[in-house]
Amino acid sequence: MSAQLSPTPLLRAFQDSYQDLVRFIARRTGSTHDARELAHDTWLRLAERTESEPGERPPPEPAARAYVYTVAENIAIDHLRRRQRGMERFASASQDADAEAGAAHDHSTHDIAERLSHRQALDAVDAALRQLPQRSRDIFLADRLEGTGHAELAERYGVSIKTVEREVMRALDSVEAAVHRWRGDTAPVRTGRRRALSALLGVAGMGVGSTTLWQAWRQWIPSYQSTLATAVGRVRTQTLPDGTRLSLDAASRAEVAYYATRRAVQLLAGSVFFDVARDETRPFVVAALGHEITVLGTRFEAALQDGDLRVAVESGQVRVRSSSGEERVLGAGDSVRIDASQRFTTAHLGEAVAVAPWREGWLDFHHVPLGEVVSRLARYSPRPLRVEPDAASLPVFGRVHIAQAGTWLRLLPGSLPVQVWEDPSIPHAIVIARRSPS
Repeated sequence: MSAQLSPTPLLRAFQDSYQDLVRFIARRTGSTHDARELAHDTWLRLAERTESEPGERPPPEPAARAYVYTVAENIAIDHLRRRQRGMERFASASQDADAEAGAAHDHSTHDIAERLSHRQALDAVDAALRQLPQRSRDIFLADRLEGTGHAELAERYGVSIKTVEREVMRALDSVEAAVHRWRGDTAPVRTGRRRALSALLGVAGMGVGSTTLWQAWRQWIPSYQSTLATAVGRVRTQTLPDGTRLSLDAASRAEVAYYATRRAVQLLAGSVFFDVARDETRPFVVAALGHEITVLGTRFEAALQDGDLRVAVESGQVRVRSSSGEERVLGAGDSVRIDASQRFTTAHLGEAVAVAPWREGWLDFHHVPLGEVVSRLARYSPRPLRVEPDAASLPVFGRVHIAQAGTWLRLLPGSLPVQVWEDPSIPHAIVIARRSPS
């Protein structure tokens, strides 16, 4: 009977959107075969509506397309719920091991497809947020994820409450448009109050469990992000939202991202001393050169130097895992160096040796090659420094006051068989080479 219906706005919208609709349903269910069957069910539902309400005023074309997608989404949700209930009954009733394994596999496949769908949606939202100005993005995330009040945000950013509201609405419009693009439809014309982000990413918005997706959002999308950097000769201390304090040495750079379940830092250059606020629900992880340092709350330094990673602990415990999977657990006074060949070199600093002495304006060197020493001093020197290969391996013992590093270099020939001069080919450059035998 339905097959004899003349085209209506709803059925025309279905026909015009059929291929996109099948792909839309396939993303929800993880199965192209199921998507075609569910698309057919969608057509039947639309046809039944047309038959049962022949005198109803037809919706305009844009609304018809949105209605088609809504019907298809509800049918896909019902399909997933039935399949879930069927698997649960099967698992509870069956005693056959092979059948149980097959059900577990089907369930796992569905879970993977659903997680992929979640991630695709979140990637679309994340991309939309990244295109916003920094202030708009920060205000939106603070408002929607942290629950910060508009008055507090207005004071924090030095703007009016009305401006905060506009920034939130601007970001929400961008997010909603991204979700509709991901779904394959067009964002409706704004006619009323904007929905909360949790509703937008929930059942009505995407056809998946809102709690699951909201938790995925909080896990994958950072609530706080910042890039910290220092110039040559400059140090900096930054307090993070949880009270953690980062002290950056000169010529250092790190990227910080806080998520619901973890706090992450990517060390890109130089040295950073971490005074980590304890939070057992969110481990603090520092990544550098493919290695990972994991703590809950402690004080330690992570430093990059000539392709090596060095970690030194002042208090607490730190777990260091190399990119090859090897691990070490360090306590107070312990240090480790991981070189380019993944080799661990551990040591105990002793009570007389400070961790990150550059915070107090000093550098300590104990049997450190001169080439590495000069590379370290270069972070503070406005003049280029160069060590010739014949002198680079000479061992250095001693303490250097950073503010007097230039004087220390000039006096170096008194303690090592080297000579120091200015290179006329490079303006103001200082060169250190092994002294010729007399």
